[in-house]
Amino acid sequence: PAPTGGLAKMPTISLHADEFKELIGDEFVPLLNKAGGAGFQVTAYTQTWSDVEARIGNRAKAGQVAGNFNTLLMLRVKELATAEMLTDQLPKVEVFTLMSVSGVDDSSDPTSGVDFKSRNEDRISVSEVPMLTPAELVALPKGQAFALLEGGQLWKLRMPLPDASKDPVMPESLAAVANEMERTYITNDQWYRQRETWWHAVSDVSPSRESPAASSERKEDEDG
Repeated sequence: PAPTGGLAKMPTISLHADEFKELIGDEFVPLLNKAGGAGFQVTAYTQTWSDVEARIGNRAKAGQVAGNFNTLLMLRVKELATAEMLTDQLPKVEVFTLMSVSGVDDSSDPTSGVDFKSRNEDRISVSEVPMLTPAELVALPKGQAFALLEGGQLWKLRMPLPDASKDPVMPESLAAVANEMERTYITNDQWYRQRETWWHAVSDVSPSRESPAASSERKEDEDG
């Protein structure tokens, strides 16, 4: 714990639950209810929300689980029900439509000097449409997502995709990453055997400096 004004501040623990459907159970509901106050930040990953509902076996409990997550980030999904988890939380927006109308009326009075009348109109209509549709989530390109943040604010995200052909330090494969991690992994009992490239030894030996009193006492002993 870090001291803050005389009080200990507990650190935040980030818990990442990949393949959430394999971990979820009845015990997860109270865990999520109390996670924020206990200093836990839970991030869950799943392909479809139906996987979670099928694992719990109760749609109401699955709704409890979903309600305890404050942030929803959704990439391209293939299930309509999963996409509706985000779109159903968004308000409808007003869309203004401009329509141009033109018309001509012929005169039926042969004695009139007016042969026809023409008119041009611009009509503006207002209609309500969803801010985002499930079809737009299903059609998202790779590396793009929608996020619902800070109490329902909708954000569009674009994430840069790594390109190994233009990055000389990009590992060839996951196996290469694992081999490098194994090579540089340091346990508590062998930490001193691994020499890091960034480490430069600094000598702790410095010239000794005697105090004036000690020098004076040594001089008196020599004179005696």
